[in-house]
Amino acid sequence: MSTPAPPSHHVSEGKHSRHTSLFSKRPSNPSERAGEEIEFANQRKIRDTFINRMRIFAAPYFAEFLGTAVFVLMGCGANLTYTVLTTNAQSAWVGNALGWGIGLMTGVFIAGGVSGAMLNPAVALSFAGFRGLPWIQVPFYFLAEFAGAFVGALLAYACFAHSLDPFDGYHRQINGPFGSAGAFGNFARPFIGNGAAFLSEAVGTGLLVLGVFAITDNNNFPARSCTPLAIGLLLTGLALSIGYPTGYSFNPARDLGPRCAAAIWYGAAVFTNHGSYTWVPVAGPLAGGIVGAAVYEFFIVSKRALVDEEMESISASERSSISIEERVQ
Repeated sequence: MSTPAPPSHHVSEGKHSRHTSLFSKRPSNPSERAGEEIEFANQRKIRDTFINRMRIFAAPYFAEFLGTAVFVLMGCGANLTYTVLTTNAQSAWVGNALGWGIGLMTGVFIAGGVSGAMLNPAVALSFAGFRGLPWIQVPFYFLAEFAGAFVGALLAYACFAHSLDPFDGYHRQINGPFGSAGAFGNFARPFIGNGAAFLSEAVGTGLLVLGVFAITDNNNFPARSCTPLAIGLLLTGLALSIGYPTGYSFNPARDLGPRCAAAIWYGAAVFTNHGSYTWVPVAGPLAGGIVGAAVYEFFIVSKRALVDEEMESISASERSSISIEERVQ
């Protein structure tokens, strides 16, 4: 998290105020200098309060919470829109994928400059293992992401509650032609077993993390200012290509948070449906994310790092030879 520049201070001098900065001329009067020092001390005390320290501590987690909430709100809203508008939600697969991709892009725009916009426990775990995210922050990221996903799902349901009433006759259903619980938590296709679903979620999340590592790698071909757009399109592409068997969770928070919210209206069966499927979109993405990160780091970064080390050693040897020649001369 970047540290903002310190605010400018003003010191009262009768009816006038003097702007002080690193480049301003210090007052020559000793009493004025003493007053200025007292003012700076008071400003430091104001900044160094418990509330401000808590705000600084909580800033990345609140950004993560807000970014995930917006991501899930837009994604679940896309699911609900096409669930209500058509009896064949599969025909709206492209629209659903775009909704989730644009939602992810928006969430990354919101939180990227403060928290890094993981918005996914699998991504946060991978960044802790391979990109230097402090492990002590990982549980806080997890909690912020799950809470954001839960709130985002609540807001999506609140927006669509009256639209669902004529669709299902005021009777919330998990499965069947009028089932809408799948707009929140993911449910694999009836013909997909939990083992195959686990593999699908792991592979999809592995590709997602692999792509995120490549997009954000400054030594490779980074997207830079287009990072949110690139990550959003990455999720859309994965949804369109390999997301059909399970509904492309690829994110433990994106599934478990909305699933817990859906339990309020659909009952506890959302956790036990499809052979207690709940564990699959949680464990699969966590495992797949680590594998995807490891593949990128070991097969892409390591080779480049070796080349960089060789260049550094050559440069160091050249510098040492030049310094020896200068000493001899």
